[in-house]
Amino acid sequence: MKRFALLSLIALSLTASAQAVIIGVNTGYLVDSQEAYFAARIGGAFSENDSISHQGEFEIGYTQDSDAGIKADILPLMLNYRAEFKNQQGWTPYVGVGAGMARASLKAWFGSQDDWTFALQGFAGVGYKASANATLTLGVRYLWIDDVKLFGTAVEVGDDLAIEAGVSFKF
Repeated sequence: MKRFALLSLIALSLTASAQAVIIGVNTGYLVDSQEAYFAARIGGAFSENDSISHQGEFEIGYTQDSDAGIKADILPLMLNYRAEFKNQQGWTPYVGVGAGMARASLKAWFGSQDDWTFALQGFAGVGYKASANATLTLGVRYLWIDDVKLFGTAVEVGDDLAIEAGVSFKF
């Protein structure tokens, strides 16, 4: 919980010092695990000109998997850097990287347990400026989560690739 509080404070300080506040949500599909992935982010542009916008953001993601009475939840908390490359046609390519922590929870008939571990991600895609403040996005995300220790056993969480769509609002 201390890690979450620290990440939240960093994200709030980035947002407070930003030139513009950006809020976004994504929904996607994890290709290897064949599960839905959801993410919400808040951040801001800390440097911007006519061709590129440099952004810092705090992001929370979520996915779950259920099989044979066992339910696994993954909750990544990330600090991201995002670069958006502007042009006059309304299409905005973007790339980004993130690092943070992920909480893995396992619930089964014999009990439940969770653990926090290190996580990384990289993402890229294209946005379309639907209005002055709204952008629709389509992209891919590579997510890697380190091993966790659950019920005294090291469990490999691993990596996955997500195909996703989203929307962001700039204030």
